[in-house]
Amino acid sequence: MARPIAVLVEDDPEQAAVSLQVLGDVGFEVRAFDAVGPVLDYLQRPPELVDLFVLDRRLPVQVGQPASDELGDDLLDEVRSRFRDARIIVFTGFASIQQVQNVARGSGQLPNHLGEPIDRVSALEKSQSLEFRAQVQLLRSLLQSIDDVEIRPGGEGLASMGPVHRRMLQRLAHHYDAVSLTVHPLGGGLTGAAVWLCEREGRQGSLGPVVVKQTRADKQPQAVLTELVPRSFVATRIDTVSGLMLGESLAVFQVAGKRPVPLMDLIATNPRHAAEIARPVGEVLRAVPAQRRVLSLAELCAPLVEWSKLKELLEKHRIDVPPDSLTVSADVAVRHCDLHPGNLLDVDGQGVLIDFDDAAYGAGGIDPLTLLLSTLAHRDSPIRGAGWPDVSHIEATFGTREFGAGHPCAAWFKDMHDWIEQSCVGRRERWGLTLAYAGKQLKYRDVYGDPDVLARVAAVARRASAEIVL
Repeated sequence: MARPIAVLVEDDPEQAAVSLQVLGDVGFEVRAFDAVGPVLDYLQRPPELVDLFVLDRRLPVQVGQPASDELGDDLLDEVRSRFRDARIIVFTGFASIQQVQNVARGSGQLPNHLGEPIDRVSALEKSQSLEFRAQVQLLRSLLQSIDDVEIRPGGEGLASMGPVHRRMLQRLAHHYDAVSLTVHPLGGGLTGAAVWLCEREGRQGSLGPVVVKQTRADKQPQAVLTELVPRSFVATRIDTVSGLMLGESLAVFQVAGKRPVPLMDLIATNPRHAAEIARPVGEVLRAVPAQRRVLSLAELCAPLVEWSKLKELLEKHRIDVPPDSLTVSADVAVRHCDLHPGNLLDVDGQGVLIDFDDAAYGAGGIDPLTLLLSTLAHRDSPIRGAGWPDVSHIEATFGTREFGAGHPCAAWFKDMHDWIEQSCVGRRERWGLTLAYAGKQLKYRDVYGDPDVLARVAAVARRASAEIVL
């Protein structure tokens, strides 16, 4: 098992040797620097999972140059900003310890361990070697208790899991005093954030399943959808887990049922059942109170993609860009805005929505169109690629009831078409949202890097661009 990583920044060779010895004895792998410049270069690279920073306060930009407290304070601010949940210990031998403690105040705490709270940022004088060792040992003990958690794959996609995702799942288990976690990947959303169904096991037995989504601690939905639909159709967000996860957080959703299954898994194997699960969800989403408004095309597309970005993507792929001033009638209400088949679960025959981070006010066609098109474009979709309708079929039938006819998932396509028809005020809304979603996909590497998928996404966007001006 890989050792946790600590970063040491110290220009005094004797103090650096002492700190290196302590960190190595406790079990950290150390990245050592003796000036601000080299460590800032390190911070610009793709980040490692760093759990501890040990920083001198008085530092030079480069070795041999004058050192100052201001440079050390600037480095502390940079580290605190970039690694928002790592442990930071600041050493000072030149300033009032009270002054440095004031700098550290308000930085919050990490998960406590063995009943002891762990400050996220603390300051020590260089003479406090025993206190330094004790603080490092306490953190290392906490990290070991997290690493002790067993992660068991409940499906494909965990073999290549990186250290940050593994830590996130172990932190989740640690948060609930679970000793093992069986993990079923549900697929990410438009942002690529991971979503998992996790079955928690404590020492005395099962602690029940939860759905968790990778998020940022400061990420807040723009609008609240969960309060506008019946509770049986939403997985309630019950917790947020953070700390020691490279600044990431986990949103935790409570789900009922023994084994929730994402529609992403059902579409290829049982598309008719997937459609039956989605149908009542469409009914409750259409029942959310809405207001008829006249929007510009740019305003219509805004919940999915900014017009300037959409225009740039379309022009790059030589797709005609309609005037953004076109007016569009739509029923505007709170919408999910990221409704792909991984965000809709079959819970004992009941459709349950998860992941509301992108909820916003938008047109009625956003959710069904996103659900349909993500079935075709999402990197985790089981029918993307060879199972796609081909370009000629898209050009001839997309947007009609004939789209998907003859495909093994024809029942799914038919129900999605009906939901779209019932939700859109007119053709401009339908084709404008189609253009926004398909155009946005052109920025993703898994789309533009696959010639077949790119051709099909571009075909949808071209058809939308032509239809919207008719």
